[in-house]
Amino acid sequence: MNLARISPAILCLPILLVAGCSSNTTPPPHPTPASCLDAPSSDFAYALTGYSVSAFTVNSCNGQFTGSAPAISTGYASPQDNSEQLVADPLGRFVYVANLVSNASDLSTISSYTINPTTGVLTATSPATVHTGWLPQAIAIDPKGRFVYTANSDDATVSMFTINQTTGVLTPTSPATVSTMVPNQLLSDPSFITVDPTGQFLYVTVSLSDGAAVFMYTINQTTGLLTPNSPATVMTGGIPWQVVISPNGAFAYVVNNDSGGPSTDGVWQYEVNHTTGVLIPDSTPAVPAGNAPTAIAIDPTSSFAYVVNRNDNTLSMYYINPTTGALTLNASATNPTGTIATGVQPFRIDFDPSGKFLYVTNEDGPTSIYTVNTNGTLTSTGTTGVSTGALSTAFTKSNQ
Repeated sequence: MNLARISPAILCLPILLVAGCSSNTTPPPHPTPASCLDAPSSDFAYALTGYSVSAFTVNSCNGQFTGSAPAISTGYASPQDNSEQLVADPLGRFVYVANLVSNASDLSTISSYTINPTTGVLTATSPATVHTGWLPQAIAIDPKGRFVYTANSDDATVSMFTINQTTGVLTPTSPATVSTMVPNQLLSDPSFITVDPTGQFLYVTVSLSDGAAVFMYTINQTTGLLTPNSPATVMTGGIPWQVVISPNGAFAYVVNNDSGGPSTDGVWQYEVNHTTGVLIPDSTPAVPAGNAPTAIAIDPTSSFAYVVNRNDNTLSMYYINPTTGALTLNASATNPTGTIATGVQPFRIDFDPSGKFLYVTNEDGPTSIYTVNTNGTLTSTGTTGVSTGALSTAFTKSNQ
């Protein structure tokens, strides 16, 4: 049984995703100063609503999205399993969606699109999809735009692909997968995946029948093939969801979806060995977060961290110790919990490429926008994007 996939249904409100939730309706923009009204759009944003992707330009002054075209289909529809994550090529050329499809009918797929460098509009590649492993809940792309990886929950593998630098079409490596099975474990369920900022290492969170771990790999810089590090795993807590590496490459964090609030281990924290990529647990292995954390984002200076608390509809705000990476709740007399409200059923969190805006993807409402104050606290500046149903948002800079 796939713990990572069923846990939102247990811990959170029911998720009702139908084909109609792929609406490209944009809520009224948050009021902005007159000087911002003519700000140019320098970035593109893409919102995945289960079976379709909506494309937007991003206003560089207020962070608002403007729809650039009707939503484009992933090639699948209900009652097939909806897609949960997309990624955008950091070089602004391609977008990839991991399609869960159904582990009872066929291998799952990745849908591929090219990005119009002027408008951000997506066009399906030819072929439009490539097969990947069973139930790919997560997808990652390396920061140089060379390789794509999926974490496949139902066959305990990570799939590996190279990117055609002209067409964006994916080609499986040889071999096409690496296993995340562990001896003497009946369950090995990879769920979330990330590549470090240097493109040298890849990390996967895995729920085991007896605990949980982060699998650590080195990326072959020519072929994209993964080689397990030594050691190959490090323990983590509960039901591990997103794993991220700080932009400076020094620290790693894993959110524990099994966390029930401030007395539990919400975020596991590590230092990164720059040479080997191995994660070293902090002297304080974990710190509290809110109820059912799902995602974490680190600001571009690696000074502050923000954790999505799905059942609380909040973000927890933290300082990052610049030496150890340890998190300290960014609380104050006026905000003793160190949290700020999100929309309903928050799921993922991302900075835009400039690092100016922080976005929280809310399943049951539009995307929340925040700016980061000098002390690391957040200020809400409104909402944007699709009205409801988004599961993942990805950003890339335009090539204008």
